[in-house]
Amino acid sequence: MKLRTHFYAVGRRFAVGSLLGLLAACSGSDAGSWVGDYVTVNDFEAVRGWGADAAAITRDHAHSGQYAIFVSPEREFSLTYDLPLNEASVHTLKGVAVEAWVYLPSTQDAASLDVQVRMPGTDNQLGFTDRLMLPDQVKEGAKWTRIRKEFAFPPGLPGDAHLRIFLWRNSSHAPVYLDDLKVKALE
Repeated sequence: MKLRTHFYAVGRRFAVGSLLGLLAACSGSDAGSWVGDYVTVNDFEAVRGWGADAAAITRDHAHSGQYAIFVSPEREFSLTYDLPLNEASVHTLKGVAVEAWVYLPSTQDAASLDVQVRMPGTDNQLGFTDRLMLPDQVKEGAKWTRIRKEFAFPPGLPGDAHLRIFLWRNSSHAPVYLDDLKVKALE
């Protein structure tokens, strides 16, 4: 009984200390330190059940865990990250650094990772568009390869413009997979 009381006291001190640390971390004293933090990180393990198209993720091939997103001759575009710029970061985004793992069956498969900013309104005008052609960084097919690219946005994009990130099949004739996506805000 004495040992259990000791563990209870230690656990209680840990919980109180953790709560105080959390409150200190949330205080306004470090405002501005969010720039450079992650906009999103996704290994696609928790996507099922959150309203995403269940056919947009696959168990066929994953870098980590059980799920990845993909494109194939039957699927032109992958599951898409889509969020207004002013909701993606607490600061004005000057751009993003995108990192992910991709599986390209062959270096001849010309799939790409695309980053767009769509302007608000009904015409879907692009305020920014760029892509990372996967064969530019994948030098050996049929294995998982880490890719990374920084995308600098033009100044003056409105906060309600949408940041969109997706895999595009382009002219790939075989399935291409993407997993373990990290999108970091550029300062």
